[in-house]
Amino acid sequence: MGTPTRYSKPALNFNDQLAKLRDRGMIVRDETQAIHWLKTISYYRLSAYFHPFKRSDETYQPGTHFDNIQILYGFDRKLRLLLLDAIERIEIALRAAVIYNISAKFGAFGHCDPRAFVADFRHQDFLDELRLAESESHELFVQHFRSKYATNEHLPIWMATELLSLGSVSRMFKSLTADLFKKVVKGFNGHELFLPSWIHSLSYVRNICAHHSRLWNRSLAIRPRLPEPVPWFPYRIPSNANIYCILVIAHHLLRTIAPEETWTSRVVCLCDDYPDVPLQALGMPDSWRDLPPWSVLRRCSPS
Repeated sequence: MGTPTRYSKPALNFNDQLAKLRDRGMIVRDETQAIHWLKTISYYRLSAYFHPFKRSDETYQPGTHFDNIQILYGFDRKLRLLLLDAIERIEIALRAAVIYNISAKFGAFGHCDPRAFVADFRHQDFLDELRLAESESHELFVQHFRSKYATNEHLPIWMATELLSLGSVSRMFKSLTADLFKKVVKGFNGHELFLPSWIHSLSYVRNICAHHSRLWNRSLAIRPRLPEPVPWFPYRIPSNANIYCILVIAHHLLRTIAPEETWTSRVVCLCDDYPDVPLQALGMPDSWRDLPPWSVLRRCSPS
């Protein structure tokens, strides 16, 4: 590591921020609208969308408009909402499967029984996490249960899991005994070698979306394990490092969880609505519309 440096960039007012963009070569047609975006979104958040247009000297490529940034930001925001919708359905289905299979074998408080989990699962830490989540909860169902069943040490599993994050449910799922694990996997359109990895990556992407962070042009820090194209997963995915693989996994899982859902068509329509957005930055191959699962869907008319 080199010698530490002290951060010295000054805070700029909105007019100075706009002047900085122009000085570096960005074309701004509507100054009032641009300043409104800087006020309501912030220069720093928008700067994540500046990078593809920058040259090595930090100036912008000729012909770069502030409109380009607005288009990218609008596309990315809608993509986050679409993925949150899909991940919500997958998360709820996973909770339901875990709850059903544990309680069917071990009863309403089966999650408190270490026999439901593999030997190296840190069961006591898990129970401590649940107690903390309950103590911090203001949910009415928790208050009602405690007022009526004060002698019970724990909440029933169908209540307890409602207090856990998707990440915690994912860890719980991966730590089930082999028979319970296989029963949960069987209810999804997946495979036991890959589903835990998919859920882990989806949990990571959910956190990105929940914090309104950028999906476009992002390299995934937590990458899902992918099979080669096989009959149960007939998709060709160039890389597991980009959002494209998450879109395909979400589609694949939703086929079982919500077979009537139009989510995949909405993804296609979003891409068609933004023809100027370079989809390669999502990891989408040039011929993606000719590949499953997108090839069976009709092209949407721009809105």
